Amino acid sequence: TKKGLRQGDPLSPILFNLVSKNRWELQGLIPDLIDDGFSILQYADDTILVFQDDLVQAKNLKILLCVFEQLSGLKINFHKSELYCFGKANDRVDQYSQILGCGVGKYPFKYLGIPMNFRKLNNKDWRMVEERFQKKLSSWKGKLLSYGGRLVLINSVLSSLAMYMMSFFEIPKGIHKKLNFFRSGFFWEGDNHRKKYRLTKWGLLCLPKDQGGLGILNLETQNTCLLSKWLYKLINEDGIWQQLFRKKYLKNKTIVHNGLQTRFWEDKWLGNFTLKEQYPSLFNITRKKHSLVAHVLSTNPLNISFRRALVDDKLIKWNDLVARVAFVQLDGHHDKAIWSLTKYGYFTVKSLYNFLVNQSALPLNKNLWKLKLPLKIKIFVWFLMKGVILTKDNLKKRNWNGDDGCCFCNKKETIQHLFFDCHVARFVWRIFQVAFGLKPPSNVIFRGTYWTRFWSQLQKENGRNHLKWACRLLETVAFEVFAKNGWLSSRRL
Repeated sequence: TKKGLRQGDPLSPILFNLVSKNRWELQGLIPDLIDDGFSILQYADDTILVFQDDLVQAKNLKILLCVFEQLSGLKINFHKSELYCFGKANDRVDQYSQILGCGVGKYPFKYLGIPMNFRKLNNKDWRMVEERFQKKLSSWKGKLLSYGGRLVLINSVLSSLAMYMMSFFEIPKGIHKKLNFFRSGFFWEGDNHRKKYRLTKWGLLCLPKDQGGLGILNLETQNTCLLSKWLYKLINEDGIWQQLFRKKYLKNKTIVHNGLQTRFWEDKWLGNFTLKEQYPSLFNITRKKHSLVAHVLSTNPLNISFRRALVDDKLIKWNDLVARVAFVQLDGHHDKAIWSLTKYGYFTVKSLYNFLVNQSALPLNKNLWKLKLPLKIKIFVWFLMKGVILTKDNLKKRNWNGDDGCCFCNKKETIQHLFFDCHVARFVWRIFQVAFGLKPPSNVIFRGTYWTRFWSQLQKENGRNHLKWACRLLETVAFEVFAKNGWLSSRRL
């Protein structure tokens, strides 16, 4: 515009970057002032200039910045700017500081919210992530929340606080344990000032729901998936280190275009397996095992030589391979990799995470989380299925010295007794027998076995609506029975 942009206009940083980028490509301010130029990293109003360890280049850079100020009307604040050196340049850091007129910074420094260092980050550099966790936890009244409410906050807030840092750096073991300590403490205790029994291992809670866990994010696995995203982004560029990472860390398939980046025998480009795996007898006797697709398809027949003549089964395999390759047409585009874990071949962090944590899914666990119940009751039933409910016999195992008698009938209180053998439990089961025609359980150790049978019987003898209603009712009643028993116990104690 003719009048220009006002100070503080939110559009000014991005417009400045667009214009400066285009002008930089067209011409330099002072050609050949700095040999081979210098690298510039610019985002919004944050700029990093990188140059070699050379005092003359530092003086020329200062001249260039002064010329830029005069021509653009923009003034650089050298008092807020900082100088960072590494390697042998540290011996002359004071000279560089005097030439450029700015202070000397210390590693690591923050750029776009992440610490930058030429060394691997240590635990101290992750301190800001710990502070975010502590700040969030101090603002919540965890003791007023049920297990369901705490689970929602852990999955939606706490587990995402370290996500940005984990997208760039490998999380140290000590920090991983510390963050798990924060999340575990909040789930079991509500806050860090109350010590409560932890009913089961943290690793079990981090399993997916269909595999017997509560679906809490495993930060270490998520960190691996986030870092793998960068490997996938670099996979289509031509370079030795990209190829190394691709071979070592990514299980991928290749779409062949010009065939110059795809190995004929060792890459997955024709089917779901490499040709080395599909035709091992041919691969073992070929002379060139690392040939590219473009070189093999450059002649007709295929440009492949073997150490011995092909006869019998090997000849049949060879004819089959030639027939399949005959349909491949090369073009002028670069080969590219596809991600086999998603439908359209694009990498997603979620698909890799599910692949890494994937185990055999249990139908019982999947059905539990599909029910329309309050989350706190679902978690209670989950505890019940794992056999970790704090009945008095379980408290005895934790060195509790109180009376282990049931508050309803004074018999020894166990999970089996409280939910099946007690007269109160039998009364509840009698109601279900009358309403649904189900036989009450007898002498069943409740660790998911009877629940599976109960679910199957309901599903077989009743409609889907009755099934959902019955399970919701049963789980709610079981929760209330346990809550009532706990209230009576506290009154007696």
